[in-house]
Order: sequence, then structure tokens, then C-alpha cells
Amino acid sequence: MTYEEALRWIYGFADLERGVGHAGREAYAAGPARTRRLLSAVGDPHHKLTCVHVGGSKGKGSVCALVASAAEAAGLRTGAYTQPHLHSFRERFAIDGRPIEPQAFADLCRRLAPHVETTTDAHSEDGPYSTFELATVLALLWFAEQEVDLAVIEVGLGGRLDATRVIDPAVVGLTTIVLEHTRVLGDSLEAIAHEKAGIIKPGVPVVAAAQSDGALAVFRAACEERGAPLAVADPLAWEGAARRESRPLMMARSPDDGGSLPVGLVGPHQRQNAAVAWHLCRELADHGLPIDRGAIRAGFGAAAWPGRLEVVAGNPLTIVDGAHTPEAIAAIVTALREVFGVRRGPVIFGALRDKRVPQMLDALGDYATRLLLVQPDHPRGWTPERMVRRYGLTSDFEIAPSIAAALRQAQAAYRPDEAVLATGSLAVAADARAAAGVPHEVDPEPWAGA
Repeated sequence: MTYEEALRWIYGFADLERGVGHAGREAYAAGPARTRRLLSAVGDPHHKLTCVHVGGSKGKGSVCALVASAAEAAGLRTGAYTQPHLHSFRERFAIDGRPIEPQAFADLCRRLAPHVETTTDAHSEDGPYSTFELATVLALLWFAEQEVDLAVIEVGLGGRLDATRVIDPAVVGLTTIVLEHTRVLGDSLEAIAHEKAGIIKPGVPVVAAAQSDGALAVFRAACEERGAPLAVADPLAWEGAARRESRPLMMARSPDDGGSLPVGLVGPHQRQNAAVAWHLCRELADHGLPIDRGAIRAGFGAAAWPGRLEVVAGNPLTIVDGAHTPEAIAAIVTALREVFGVRRGPVIFGALRDKRVPQMLDALGDYATRLLLVQPDHPRGWTPERMVRRYGLTSDFEIAPSIAAALRQAQAAYRPDEAVLATGSLAVAADARAAAGVPHEVDPEPWAGA
């Protein structure tokens, strides 16, 4: 099997993320049973792993990046399973920051495919697998075979019914809860928190972000019911911004001794994510992993998470971020002001069809000097024309034929005290990175040779 054939195979299943192959809650509602069955067929590799499991609404990827970076700084062989990807599906599977090689991924898919067919035939009443279920099994199998010391696992959607719930983590992290995926997870913070709390396991320590009383009450109740110790991580005290090798850093205070703690993921909102990650690292140290304070300091300072407040050009200053909620957009605008010292600039904006577009645009209102609407390169991406009609947008905007064209227009409209911002979707961030010339790997089109 070639890498292109492997992509064609894994993309051929139902995928809630891309909105392909199912309707409504169908793929999600199946729960983790099918994933457990498939893992059993390949020898239950997840039982060989020490894992940290990270769920929540905002900041999951950032917390994973910080914990993984600290573990790597401690000399641990560290696997990270995250999603979605920016440019290549292989980014979802990384060891020590390096994505899986194309042929290694293809070989895993080739080996897994017969088991998928056999278990599907034996349990046809459960329906077909999803892309995410298969990716989860591939990640756990690869990490086990590569004998990683720690696997950092990000929840895909929700938690209670997520495929990643099959793992037995050493510690669980729960980030800030906001309204998201309401048609699947529920239309209140408490309902969504209930779904997210599904990854809490009996007796396993939990670190939760400080957040709304309602969401936190759900987490407390779930921990009490399952005998899981709960620590609530208050945001780190922020000392301001700094730079290292022309890269912005956030300077925070360590929760234990108040010493200066550099954080490579910038923005005031990262104070909360870094707090959760810090406490997770301390719990892992208590679990026996050698992640000491020095490793946390080095790892947090070196942490990077592409597509999140990432500077992709310096002249004119151009920043991309995959924010796709009003809360995340507001956090970006605050970060641009407090970290980069800019209050306004041209904005390139595109969104997927299930997002709160009017509220996202409202959050950009005070920042955008020029609004360029684009279509994300994603199966669920709004065309600008349909988005305008759907939401009755009346504010000043322009429709750009492509993200590359929008970037040229935005940079031409830039003024010295401004920054160009591309946001609204990770797909927009990815295409803006590519248009700005950031080196990246590109997957082959899986259906081109079919």
C-alpha cells in the first residue's frame, strides 16, 4: 500500500469532522465499543502505554503541545495524537515532534485493513467504522510499537462517546468549556461539560481549568462519583511578553515558587492552558515520570503549535490563527494588542458551516480595518456568498477569490502599526501559511489516481 492509497482508504470511511458519510450524531453516538473491538484484534496496544488524556473545548491542542514539549525536554520518547491537521494527515501522529513517515503510515493502514474488514463483518449491526476511530487505533498501535514513554492523547469530540476513551490514562486534563458542536454535545455549558467529563476514570487524577461555575460543578460531581482526585488550575500570573530568537514568548510565574516561566505559546489565554499543562506535568512526575521543574521550564519555553497565533511574515506583520469560536477570536484580538502591540489591521476570514459566524465577526469588529471573506479549503467550508446570505451580513466586506489573493490584498492594505490576521478556521490558517511561503508538506490528493 502506498501513502496515497492509505489516505484513500482512511478517508473512505464516515468522518464527522469533514461531514462525510453519515448524518447527525450517528458516527459519534456509536461510542468506543467498535474501537475497543478493533484494538483487541491487534493485541490491545493501548494497555502497553502510559497516557495523558486531554479533553475540553478550548485549548486542548495547546495543552497537549506544552505537555509533550516538557516530556521531550525531560528526555522521554513522547507520542502525541492530535487533530485536526494543518497540511498533512500524518501531523496527527507524532513522536518527539516528528510526524510519522508516509510509508510507515501506509504500512500500518495495510496491516489494520484486514482486521477492519473482519470485525465489521462479524458485527455488521454496529455499522461501519469512522475515520477517527481508525486513526485512533493507528496512533495507539504505532506508539506502542515504537515504545514511547508517554502518549499525549487529545480527545476528538466530546469525551463520553469519543474513540479515545478506550485508553487508561495516568492523568486527565479538562480545558475550558464553551458552546461548541451544540447539535451533537448539547446546547448548554453544563450539557457539554457532561459529555467532556466522560473521560474521567475511577481513581485517576483530574486537572481542570478554572471556568464557569456550571461546568466546574459537573466536573466536581463526576470526580466525586468516580473517586477521582480533582485539582482546579487557576490561570498563571502573567509577567508580560518577551522574545527569544525573534520569536515571541509569554512570561508567566511558576505556580510553585513564583519564578519566571517562559511559555512559547503566546497570548493571555495561554495562561490558563499553561496552568493546566503545568499541573498535568506535576501529576505525571508523581506517577513516576522524570518530568522535573527544569524540564517543564525548558519544554514550555520551546513549545510551538503551528497555526495558532503564528507569525508567518514579518514585513508586513502577518499572523494566522485557527480560532473558530467567538471566545477564541476575542482572545486573539486581546493577544494582538497585549503581545504584538497592534490594535487594528486587515482581516482574512473564513468559517465552517456549524460555527457562530455573526458572533465571530462581532469579536473582530473593533480590529478589522478591512474584512476579506474567503472559502476555507474544507468540505464543510462556507462559500462567502452563502455565508453572507445565511447570516444577512451587512457590514463592510469584500469577497476574495482565494486565500492567496486575499493575502495579497490584505498585505497591500497594511499600515505600519497594524498586523494582517487570517482566522476563522484552521483550514484558513493552513492556506494562509502556505500562501505566505511557510515550508510545509502537502498530502497527495487521495482520489486523483483512483
